[in-house]
Amino acid sequence: MHLGCKTKRIIRAPVLLGFLFTGLLTNWNASYAGEGDLSVPGSDAKLTVSPNSKSVEPDDLASHIFVEDRITLEFMTGAMFSPSGIGPVVPVFNYQQNNVRLGWMLDSPDSWGPQAGKDDPLRGNFEAILEATGSYVWYSYGTYMVGVTGLVRYNFVQPDWIVVPYIQGGAGVIYTNARNWSNQDAIGANVEFTPQFAGGLKFLLDKNWTFNVEGSFQHISNANTSARNQGVNAYGGFVGFTYVFDKIWSD
Repeated sequence: MHLGCKTKRIIRAPVLLGFLFTGLLTNWNASYAGEGDLSVPGSDAKLTVSPNSKSVEPDDLASHIFVEDRITLEFMTGAMFSPSGIGPVVPVFNYQQNNVRLGWMLDSPDSWGPQAGKDDPLRGNFEAILEATGSYVWYSYGTYMVGVTGLVRYNFVQPDWIVVPYIQGGAGVIYTNARNWSNQDAIGANVEFTPQFAGGLKFLLDKNWTFNVEGSFQHISNANTSARNQGVNAYGGFVGFTYVFDKIWSD
């Protein structure tokens, strides 16, 4: 009789523990039902990401592209026209120009100055650019110009914007055969200098590509190294694309 009671207790204990465990598991599942964070269908546990959770990658293109150490490769083509109405009157000097630009993002938005606020209209970042340029002169003296230019660009970056304005300025050096046309006093040397500034818009297509439009002003002169140096002041526009590399070195 005493042995039977002991046997019943031994059998009854795991049964009670089983009921208790099942009850706790049921209550735990019910408390998380509908939240979409964790579900346990049958014996397989499945983890899902809540739509409200923050991902590791930025959720807007501007925050992905305009960050420190990002490298860009840009292709631009356009036309420049002179005279522009600024400076001395010189013969017409119109040229078609192609630019290949290698860019390096020097910093990230919010990393300096009074732009800690997301709504600051001056929020943005600086970009250093090395440009190789080649031009075909179609009117009226000279036939070509080739050279290199150093530029500094400032991108005005706001979160979630898909159009990013920018301004840039710099100077370069070109080699041209326009000096061989002796009927003009604008360009008197083979080597000329090209201070310039521009403004444009980048349309963000995805995290690696942008479409660009740009207006530009360029000055060409030889800093009085030649007897002929009236100079050329030209204006025009460019269109092109930028490829944005994923980070090519680790932080």
